[in-house]
Amino acid sequence: MEEDEEYIENTWTYVTLCGEPTLYEGLRFAKDLVLANLCLRFLIQYIPMPQNVRHSVSLVLGSFLLYFNIGPASVWTIGITAGSYILITFLSMFTKKYRGLIVSICVILFLLLCEVYVVNPKMWQQIRGVQMIAAMKIISVAIELDRNLFKQMLNPIEFGGYIVCPANCILGPWISFHTYNQYLDIKFLSKRWIKIILFNLGISMMFLVLSNCIVPWYIDDDVTKWLVAYRDAQAFRMSHYFVSSMSIVSMTSAGFGLTNDCHSELQVTKPFFIELPRSLVQVVIFWNIPMHQWLKNYVFKTCQPYGQFIAIFTTYTVSSLLHGLNFQFSAVLLSIGTFSYVEYNFRYKVASALEVCCLANPCVKQCEHKYKKNSFLAVFVNTLFSMITMMHLAYLGVMFEASFSLQESGYSYFHTINKWENLNFFSHGFAVFMYIIYLMM
Repeated sequence: MEEDEEYIENTWTYVTLCGEPTLYEGLRFAKDLVLANLCLRFLIQYIPMPQNVRHSVSLVLGSFLLYFNIGPASVWTIGITAGSYILITFLSMFTKKYRGLIVSICVILFLLLCEVYVVNPKMWQQIRGVQMIAAMKIISVAIELDRNLFKQMLNPIEFGGYIVCPANCILGPWISFHTYNQYLDIKFLSKRWIKIILFNLGISMMFLVLSNCIVPWYIDDDVTKWLVAYRDAQAFRMSHYFVSSMSIVSMTSAGFGLTNDCHSELQVTKPFFIELPRSLVQVVIFWNIPMHQWLKNYVFKTCQPYGQFIAIFTTYTVSSLLHGLNFQFSAVLLSIGTFSYVEYNFRYKVASALEVCCLANPCVKQCEHKYKKNSFLAVFVNTLFSMITMMHLAYLGVMFEASFSLQESGYSYFHTINKWENLNFFSHGFAVFMYIIYLMM
């Protein structure tokens, strides 16, 4: 009895010592995001102003927010914004085609050259996410110009206000220019707005405490290596949920992602479908929904005429390049692309052979399989694939656990290989085995 009381007391002491500073830092980080975006919302809500002035307010507040968060490094974001606008304007003088392709190549090359030759590793790790969001916005504008989705070329204020909008210039999520423009016009005044902000702020703080304090504690280091891998990968996933939830706080504080009757229509991630996944394909979709939509709309559909595998491979290649010349990210993203491609086709063959509802994505319309989703065989097969997916998530996410110095400077080739070697390259071997079985079926 005394041992149980001592254990509870030690546990509470640990959670308190870890949780209090974690919450303090999390709330301090949230403060700047919320204040900047509340200013944006109140200004465009209560002061009648032309649309260009609204874009100017977004540009100014976003620039200040960038400077307060990443300091002098914000010059790189302002630089890529200005340089891209000049490039798009120059290209528009000569052609109405290929602007998306040329701008995409130039923006990605700029990011890679900055990472390798210009910006020091520690600073790059701090601004990598900000630069990636800016790059996605720039590329989307260039491609939509090619698709004639704009009546005329954006002026510099519109372009700058969109790229450095305080609602999503720090954490995302990506939204199109048209969506951004619509949100500037939405007007509402409701207590529900404050409740939505506080609710998502509470959710984000919960994920932060889980990532820093709870998940690393509830599985000891002396258990099997797969449980340790699952713990480390889950802690990383919780940190991703924190960032995603905080991005919703930032967006809703600016009144973005809300309808005129103040109901939230914004989804960034779906933790339930990732922690208890049906398939790796669904994990890819629900990990970052706006980025998945961006990749699908601007990369996958463009490459789809060249074949399914080429489209998937190109999509994950572009995604990895946007994350930078980081072997760890590239290896994980390309591995996910390969694993999900194999899984999707293998499950299609299994579903056809057994007439069971076990596709990578659940049947949306009327299910034509003999054994429906609630049948014993379907539940058994889908549970088996879910367990395999959870092992893949542990395998792929394990190397994201590292010391603070490694997180600051980036992960090396040897770090990634050593992590996977410790797990006997299980997922890669299993994917090869599954593909061989798929070819034999």
